[in-house]
Amino acid sequence: MKKAFFAALSVAVFIAVYQISSIAIDSPLILPSISEVVKKFFSLIKTASFHQNFWITFSRVVVSFSLSLILGSLLGLATGFSSAAKSFFSFPLAMLRSTPVVAFILILVFALPSSSVPIIASVFMTLPVAASSICTGTENFKSNEKMNEMARVFHFTRRQKLLNMLIPELKPYFKSALVSCFGMSWKVVAAGEVLSLPRHAMGTAIAQAQVNLETSEVLAYTFTLVAISWMMETVLKKICTSKKTDKKSNPPDPESYMPEIIRNERLALIAPSGFGKTTLLNYISKINGSVSYTFQEPRLMQDASVFQNVLIPLLNDFSPEEARKRAMYYIEKLNLADKKDVQAKHLSGGQAQRTALARSLAFPSEILLLDEPFNAQDYEQKIALMDFLISELDKNPRTLIFVTHDERDGKYLCKKIIRLDAQENSSSIIR
Repeated sequence: MKKAFFAALSVAVFIAVYQISSIAIDSPLILPSISEVVKKFFSLIKTASFHQNFWITFSRVVVSFSLSLILGSLLGLATGFSSAAKSFFSFPLAMLRSTPVVAFILILVFALPSSSVPIIASVFMTLPVAASSICTGTENFKSNEKMNEMARVFHFTRRQKLLNMLIPELKPYFKSALVSCFGMSWKVVAAGEVLSLPRHAMGTAIAQAQVNLETSEVLAYTFTLVAISWMMETVLKKICTSKKTDKKSNPPDPESYMPEIIRNERLALIAPSGFGKTTLLNYISKINGSVSYTFQEPRLMQDASVFQNVLIPLLNDFSPEEARKRAMYYIEKLNLADKKDVQAKHLSGGQAQRTALARSLAFPSEILLLDEPFNAQDYEQKIALMDFLISELDKNPRTLIFVTHDERDGKYLCKKIIRLDAQENSSSIIR
């Protein structure tokens, strides 16, 4: 409703500004009123030529759009898999991206029939967009060493890799290219028709109306093109971004199983996978102003060092000297001193997880949220971390909410354990 309101408001503001400008200019030749444009539109749609022009322009858009997607996808795959092909095509694609649309169309007018110019111009202008997007997806597929190693170990055939790995990887990139190319195709085809003047076309009708000083007709055709393009692009975006959700797999509303939080209490939450434990922690972090959070995945700044990842959040609450001292304290206590200057992207899983935990412990807060923070640690390291955490909370009490699958870890670290029931959307205290 909120999005619909602002969309409607945007349209209303545009109409109001247009109408006010029309009244201020007071010249139908320069800027006719909304009512004049609407009257002209309804008179045009009654004519056979209007429908003929529209469908021929639409067919040009469909043809150019399809060609740019097919050729762009093939080119994107070639440049994504072959560095030689990427180097070879980089110059012509860069030239196409930087060439003004009007200049390109005018060049084609001298070489091609007027009916072909809009299609060819649209293909060449949109092809780099599709090729670039597919190339990026292909390169990501190639660089995914873990998945490619899995495919090698389990003897995946080329067909299996294509159907089960490459195509799923390319889907979001293809959808992005789909939406971008469609909107651009309408603009380039219309511009090509205005400049090349094929026999039947919306662009040709616009150009002829402009020559005859029929401003209201120019605007009626223009608004028609804009409206149709916008509506079809919106539908395309909806199709590309729609997600089918299984209601049975959706986690329950966190408010329905929100446990009572007592100040400085150590609370462990246990529930089956997919129940919504992380959703609950996210909800708690949003409704409380003083929270420190160790996420299930480390969420570190990859190009920053271990020290910087811990230090930077502290600079908003402490002096630089005190922040450095506090950061180093937790880095040393969590056995990361020798990795202090190592970038996060070079850390192992366990080291990254300990860095995230150090950041959470160092950051001042009333509530400490831990979302399965010991998964990447060996048993001895895990016990050492929990012992240190207990000693820290004994010295500086704060509320601890610890999500885990392991009831033994919950009992070791916390005084109160709550099991969340997936079937009844309820919770029960274990101890």
